[in-house]
Amino acid sequence: MMEDPIYFAEESVLGCILCDGDLMKDTLLMPQHFYLTEHQMIFAKMRDIEGNNKKIDLVSLMIELGDNLANIGGSEYLNKLTFQVPSTANFQFYVETVLDGWKHREAIKLTSKLQRHLQQQHDLSMIHQMTSELLDLSEIGIAADFHLNEKLVDLYEEMQREKGELTGINTGYKELNNMTDGFQEQDFIVIGARPSVGKTAFALNIASAAAQSNLAVGIFSLEMASEQLLKRISSSIGNINGMKMKNPRRYFSVEDWQIFSEVIARINEWKLEIWDKPSVTISEMYAQVRRFKRKHQDKQCLIIIDYLQLITGDKKHSGNRIQEISEISRKLKMMARELNVCVVALSQLSRNIESRQDKRPKLSDLRESGQIEQDADVIAFLYRDNYSNMNGNDTNIVEVILAKQRNGPVGTVKLLFIKEINKFVNLEEGLRGKRGA
Repeated sequence: MMEDPIYFAEESVLGCILCDGDLMKDTLLMPQHFYLTEHQMIFAKMRDIEGNNKKIDLVSLMIELGDNLANIGGSEYLNKLTFQVPSTANFQFYVETVLDGWKHREAIKLTSKLQRHLQQQHDLSMIHQMTSELLDLSEIGIAADFHLNEKLVDLYEEMQREKGELTGINTGYKELNNMTDGFQEQDFIVIGARPSVGKTAFALNIASAAAQSNLAVGIFSLEMASEQLLKRISSSIGNINGMKMKNPRRYFSVEDWQIFSEVIARINEWKLEIWDKPSVTISEMYAQVRRFKRKHQDKQCLIIIDYLQLITGDKKHSGNRIQEISEISRKLKMMARELNVCVVALSQLSRNIESRQDKRPKLSDLRESGQIEQDADVIAFLYRDNYSNMNGNDTNIVEVILAKQRNGPVGTVKLLFIKEINKFVNLEEGLRGKRGA
């Protein structure tokens, strides 16, 4: 009998694919990588279904197995595979465990073969042959070879493509777009601020600008329910006072209801998803974003996380929050690169700011981990003078301090924050509106 961890990993791989047939596209596993004959048979049929461009699910698999269904434990065993998997978030871990188990078995076969050969004859050339085969075995699952010529051709073709005014995602703010050329795919962007400065509103404004540009936008809201976020988005899009949104039946006028109805109709056309599970791991995020990306393969994707410090860390760090945040930061950057999405994560800042005379945030103020500073492609801070200085004159002017940009300049952009409608606007536009009023 095989070791239990490998056995359960094989069952988990099969169960995950039955829950989400598209996961088959994410693995290079083949039937021979499984230990149990029954599992090899099931996976082979799954590959056949995939090859025929059909959906992999419980019914299609049972039909494909046909008379062999009884040989793998019947429909009861397939049902067990489906329902014993708590989620598909750890699919890649299960795949790696199955592959490692196969490598271990193959290595034992090769070394046993070498031992028998050396006992029978003194031909030492077999050592070199077996060493080569063991090296080949260890490299299975490693990324494919890099071909410089192909990459240069791809680069040339990419440079030739028409990209419009911006190469990246429109943030909705002219000066910020000028400095960043839009938020780029594969970038990990961190936006930090002290509480109540407006970082959630700022992120939602960027999300709205992207969604209105026909991009796909996914939001992980770990602090607020999706209904609250949609209220905020509706308030900013329709210029509806946030206080009215709290009790519309009492405060809405006929005109407010009309505007709100039009805003809801507009938002309904967006490619927007909000995931508001309060306790979520980075593995669950990875799985969710992978599924979201597959759904919107033809679009640029913006992923917003509100906020980074609320992501549940791996238990292996035993409560060491610095190590947890460091790993979360690294994996968010990996997710941006591997899935070709732009990830914008909001971040808390250290209270040390309050003890300084100049309370504008610095890179060292990022809370709990210097790893964030290293991983992020862009780091922006929001600073509002009246938040820290009661004598501030421009009480609604917020500085967007671009403190790090891996492939561009740093500097400061000033925006006007209209708090009652949860909206940031370009400074010139806001001041012009004030003068007009």
